[in-house]
Amino acid sequence: MRASPFDSLSAFRTWLLQHPIDGDRIYGASGVRYQVARYCEYLAANPWGGGDPLREKAARDGAIAAYRIYLDTFDTPETTIRLILVSLDHFYAFLELEAR
Repeated sequence: MRASPFDSLSAFRTWLLQHPIDGDRIYGASGVRYQVARYCEYLAANPWGGGDPLREKAARDGAIAAYRIYLDTFDTPETTIRLILVSLDHFYAFLELEAR
C-alpha cells in the first residue's frame, strides 16, 4: 500500500514546527509548507509507476526528477527550483529518505 501524500504532508507540517529551516517564510509561496504541499498535490495527481516515492529511494529520485521537469514546463526560474528542492530535501529528511 502506498503512503498517502496528504497524510505525509499533515505529519510533516507538525514535525516542521520542531525542525524549521532558517529563514523559512511560513506563510509565503516560497515557504517549505507551501512547496511541499504543491509537490504532494503533484504526486496525488500523477501516481508514480516506479514504486512509492514516499517510501522508496529509487522512486523518490524518479519522482523528484519528474517534478523538476514539470516545474521547467512553467519556466520556473532555476533559483526557485533550487529552493523547492531544499524544501523537498527537508520533507524527505522527515520521511527518513534523505540524500538524493
